[in-house]
Amino acid sequence: MPDFMTKQFMEKYGRSGTCSDDIATALSTYLTDNETGKTDPDKVQNVAEVNNVPVSNWSHLNAGQRRMLLGNVLRGKLRRGGIVRIGEQEFKE
Repeated sequence: MPDFMTKQFMEKYGRSGTCSDDIATALSTYLTDNETGKTDPDKVQNVAEVNNVPVSNWSHLNAGQRRMLLGNVLRGKLRRGGIVRIGEQEFKE
């Protein structure tokens, strides 16, 4: 186990490093490029625009970091009663 992953983290999140909620699952499915297996930055931008999330401050980050931040912002939007759209899926609280 890498040094930065504590036992508590591994017990809560496992090797995937996500909470495996509906948002994480939808982002993983929609944002992953089928050919490379990596996060598609254009799709990250698309999901951000559809959900009115300003990502201009994230331009210095890699696609995986942007994906993580986008997921966090979308979860917050959902908790506040907003509607979240990822691809063809729509989430409401």
